[in-house]
Amino acid sequence: MSLSSRGEALARIGFDHGPLEEYHPLTNPHGTVKFLYAENRLMHDALATFINTNSTPITSTHLSYNEGYTGTSRLRAATATHLNTHFHIPSHQSLTPESITFAAGATALNEALALTLCDPRPATDHASDANASTSRDAILLAKYNYGAFPTDFAARTGVELVYAKFNGGEQFCGGGEDESVMRPYERAFEEAKGRGCRVRAVVLCNPNNPLGRCYSRQALAALMHFCRRRALHLISDEIYALSVYEVPGRANEHFTSVLAIDHAGLVDSRRVHVLYGLSKDYAAGGLRLGCLISHNEALHRAVRGGVCRFSSPSSLSMEVAARMLEDRGWMNGFLRSSVAALARQRVLAEGLLDEAGVGYYRGGNAGLFMWLDLSPCLRLDEVGGDGWAAERMLTKRLLEGGVVMSTGERYQSEEPGRYRMVFSYDEATLQEGIRR
Repeated sequence: MSLSSRGEALARIGFDHGPLEEYHPLTNPHGTVKFLYAENRLMHDALATFINTNSTPITSTHLSYNEGYTGTSRLRAATATHLNTHFHIPSHQSLTPESITFAAGATALNEALALTLCDPRPATDHASDANASTSRDAILLAKYNYGAFPTDFAARTGVELVYAKFNGGEQFCGGGEDESVMRPYERAFEEAKGRGCRVRAVVLCNPNNPLGRCYSRQALAALMHFCRRRALHLISDEIYALSVYEVPGRANEHFTSVLAIDHAGLVDSRRVHVLYGLSKDYAAGGLRLGCLISHNEALHRAVRGGVCRFSSPSSLSMEVAARMLEDRGWMNGFLRSSVAALARQRVLAEGLLDEAGVGYYRGGNAGLFMWLDLSPCLRLDEVGGDGWAAERMLTKRLLEGGVVMSTGERYQSEEPGRYRMVFSYDEATLQEGIRR
């Protein structure tokens, strides 16, 4: 049966379906090591123990639609209290339950923001304009960035993604009198405008995925000022905010939320939006809970009314999450254990990579991953010097050898041969994957 052109495009988006056949040292030693999924498997047992020990009997309320599609009042209140504390949000910008909307994961909310802040139609109303058939609203991002953003923001919305290229320059620091951090954004904005594109928002990952770097307060303030001048929304994906740790022998950065910076004089608070969830910091990706945090009431109404009904979270998941966040003593201990475990595993992974002679980005002290440099393994002579073709060939060789990672091409790398390796696995899996 033939599909629509849109259906054919969606069918080309790859996804796992069925058993994963993953490596396990005892039960599946010949399985594939999948350094692919950014899950904090180091904390799964601790979380499962808490849930099983503190399980709530299922009632008729859990089996009903209850409070609808957008997050229970209890969960939103617990989330507001939790983030006001851990994100160090000033009292005049503090979150309330009405500042938060839940959906079935941050992925759904990425698309929701593209749908509610951007129009897929041409940015000009003049049909005679030469660009009218191709121009559209756009979202501006920096390289490097999360590899699934093109699918999340653009696959079903028709929004264009525009990239600010830093060419190896610094995007995480600067600001104030040093405006160099903003020049790539300014250049990308003007180039998009010249093509007839109307940029509506800037998206950043803080901490960055895949580099594991945190943006400085000064760089965030500079971005806010840029968004104010250009009348743009600022969308900050802070899904790894509380997975920041100390790595010996390097300058360790601290996380600063865009919600922790006083917006007065910098940006309209109604144009600052944060995406968060339970998948990363809380090792609970299977609960499928993400939230939009914003002081923009109109945006919440649009997302709740037109989007969340298609991606509503489970009542049972929300019950579990509320119980986790409300138990502040347990939660604080869980986060401390998580940060310590990630630091240990990061050091272990770096040591194993050093022994194997594998290069990697040596900055970063956040997230669940490392940015590898496998460019020496590219067989450029076999593909006529095409670096990206050589990377695709290397990816196939890695799979044949029993290892899968996210590719640099997917993560908008400026150079071929880079891969994102998730290190938040048990020691045996980490050793085996790096050996392979």
